[in-house]
Amino acid sequence: MKITSVVMLSQTFHPVIGGAEKQALEISKALVKRGVKVTALTRLRPGLPAEETVDGVLIKRLACPGSGAVNSAVFMLKSFFWLLANKAAYDAVHVHLASSPAVAAVLAGKVTGRRVVVKLGGGKGVDEISLSEKTFAGRLKLAFFKLAAPELLVMNAEVYKWLQETPRYAGLKLRQFRNGVDTGRYTPPLYHEKIAAKAAVGLENLTTFLFVGRLSPEKRVKEFVEAWAEVFAEERERPHIRLVIVGGGPEEAALRKAVADLDLAGTVTLTGPKDDLLPYYRAADVFILPSISEGLSNSMLEAMACGVAIMASRVGGAREAIAPGVSGCLFDPLNRVELKACVRGFIEDRTLPLKLGEQARKTVVDKYSMARVADELLAMYGEG
Repeated sequence: MKITSVVMLSQTFHPVIGGAEKQALEISKALVKRGVKVTALTRLRPGLPAEETVDGVLIKRLACPGSGAVNSAVFMLKSFFWLLANKAAYDAVHVHLASSPAVAAVLAGKVTGRRVVVKLGGGKGVDEISLSEKTFAGRLKLAFFKLAAPELLVMNAEVYKWLQETPRYAGLKLRQFRNGVDTGRYTPPLYHEKIAAKAAVGLENLTTFLFVGRLSPEKRVKEFVEAWAEVFAEERERPHIRLVIVGGGPEEAALRKAVADLDLAGTVTLTGPKDDLLPYYRAADVFILPSISEGLSNSMLEAMACGVAIMASRVGGAREAIAPGVSGCLFDPLNRVELKACVRGFIEDRTLPLKLGEQARKTVVDKYSMARVADELLAMYGEG
């Protein structure tokens, strides 16, 4: 079946910043480039119009009164009836995250006969299936998914294998998939461009380590900063390295305090959240992802596309995407000795980030380009 129109259903969408929201927008833009009409259906948020077009994507925002569970319930009902009323205007529905709108989409799909796929988020332990198990409503949702059998897209092999091998999840229709990145926009800078990129964000020509993401406990950025301080204390000569942390979240205040308490103000920079991340990727030499649990990080893929070497914990999508010693360095997130050994490897050989970054770029082009992901999604939408 040829797909000509798709609905992207998500509780939040552009300009809300987040991994799921960003991936939903990038997929939508890639489909538009292939001549597909894409409508993003989401909730109306204060200060935003009820309807607008962004990069060819029609965004429809449904007004949902109330807050919390009431707001979510209203959006679920409104989404259901919108999908029924507009069934002639789309061929498939792609739901971003398995929250209550996914139930609405699957029900509507049963009535209309339209194809529905649901993307799961999160790494093992903080994935949506595990979290759903903790509430009565969540368990009802899982029972419904087993009965209705929508296709659930799992973003990394670790979660996919665990779900497949756990008896209580038998009946869920799973497909391993992946996030994608625009390898035409995210490209490696030349040497002189790299130096200029560092200067543009206020950095010296030092080996720059970069974290991009939400500052929450599972990301373990504070623990990384503590290990960073130990490296400086243990090296005989002051390392020529810099750590830049881009993002905000519940750990931000504690992280700023740790930087001050550990006297790291000269080697660690916290920028807060940034809308445009490309200048930081182009300035970076090593991207860090010290999470204890992770799905498949958009930011990591974007950094790889920019030719940045990766230093990541050996969990989730990073374990699949990174070849140790080839495109990056992997470590146990709870093993500080391993973590510091990775950092020291980049200190001892300043050419290492370039060598690993070239291979990281090749990996993304070969396996994670948005062009390839969009083509595979179109084929998936067209399945019976």
